[in-house]
Amino acid sequence: MRTIVFVVPPGSVSPALKQAAEEAFPWTVIEEVSQVDQAIRIFPSTVSLLILHPDLIADAERSSADLFRYHPLALTAVLHDDMMDERELALRLATSQIIRSILPIQVRHDISLSILGLLLQGIEYCPRRLLGAAMEHVSDTPPAAREPEEAQPIAMPLRVLTKREMQVLEMVQRGLQNKSIANDLNLSRHTVKIHLHNIISKLGARNRTEAAAFYRDAVPAGASLRAAG
Repeated sequence: MRTIVFVVPPGSVSPALKQAAEEAFPWTVIEEVSQVDQAIRIFPSTVSLLILHPDLIADAERSSADLFRYHPLALTAVLHDDMMDERELALRLATSQIIRSILPIQVRHDISLSILGLLLQGIEYCPRRLLGAAMEHVSDTPPAAREPEEAQPIAMPLRVLTKREMQVLEMVQRGLQNKSIANDLNLSRHTVKIHLHNIISKLGARNRTEAAAFYRDAVPAGASLRAAG
């Protein structure tokens, strides 16, 4: 069994959608809490998916270390309905350290369930129009407000990594072992192992040595990169 945790104000998700999800994915258990701190606990089954209301993203960002200490295997998505401006949602997605995907609920239930099925498999989802909205925001941002030119964009295939995963991989390619990485980043060794597992999986590498080679091939020596969100 796997758990889907909705972190949303009461009434944000219709009972009909939750019932349809339980019928479509009988191997899942759906839990609903109204505050981020209520999700920072052990559930009876492993949490595979955390779905946040947009208003709770900031709280989740502040509590991200605790959230992922309890739910290290969870993909985090944000709920999307017609109440939120798409450009604002796109900006939050682009700048968030934890949000990886979108779950639209303003569409037919069968569409929402299809997307939910992808998320449960660990496949990230973001509508094309939201990517366009994010690009519009970047083009509208005054040059002085943008990041310095010397900060180079993340090269493929490293764009799939989060900021923390990039930090861990950079230290791996310098030859540091898990204990040293954990001490430097103030993490547990177990958390470092989880980050390494995710890095290797996302990059399609066979081991940490091959993942480090990806980094060295993609990042010029001495370059300063913007880590992925």
